[in-house]
Amino acid sequence: MRISVILETDREINLPIQYNHILQGFLYENLTDKDYREFLHQTGYRDGNKVFRLFTYSRLLGKFRMNQQSGQISFQSPVEIIISSAVEQFLTDLAETLIKSDSNYLGQNQVEIKSINVHRNINFGNEVKIKMLSPAVAYTTLQNQDVKYTYYMSPWKSQFADIARNNLLIKHEIIHGFKPENQELKIIPNGNQEKKFEKTLNYKGTIIKGYNGIYWLKGSPELIKVAHDTGLGSKNSQGFGCWEVVK
Repeated sequence: MRISVILETDREINLPIQYNHILQGFLYENLTDKDYREFLHQTGYRDGNKVFRLFTYSRLLGKFRMNQQSGQISFQSPVEIIISSAVEQFLTDLAETLIKSDSNYLGQNQVEIKSINVHRNINFGNEVKIKMLSPAVAYTTLQNQDVKYTYYMSPWKSQFADIARNNLLIKHEIIHGFKPENQELKIIPNGNQEKKFEKTLNYKGTIIKGYNGIYWLKGSPELIKVAHDTGLGSKNSQGFGCWEVVK
């Protein structure tokens, strides 16, 4: 399930360039069901030691200008955020809360909800061309002597698809109670622009490397749908892995 939320104001929307945590906070703050909000934030859906929130969202979509010196990004009104989830309760609660609110805050910016649009469900086949709306992330934890560190993969490396596929298999089992019969998934970059699409972000002091761009997903329709609903790759609830179909 997927919705688009259009936010407007009579002035610019000023945010820090690294604003993922502000969007995440905006979503959590607009869940009326406090028990469910606390469950998502504190516990989440678990598979062993791995935790999933089963939602993702885009970057803010709209015209903007950046001031690198001040670390600020300024958006012209209106702006759009696309939010996806495999859990209907999450999007239903969020949409109903936003519809009832007279005004809201995005960071320090008072905004109004101009509209909320529900997207049509997509019947995926075994191949789709996609454009990332927020960077896709895949990583592994390595150890050098006594020091552990995070190594981020590029979609131009085969390990990226392996990590993303395993992530989707776990999420599919959490959502449906079983893994799909077809467990194949290939992620094929549309061109050779690895450095152009590489994005390094700072999320609450943690450096995260992800990739924008256009890709082909080929394989299990069931895994493609999970990727659409919950995000491709890791760290989805922190604002990574949201994509749209390229028509």
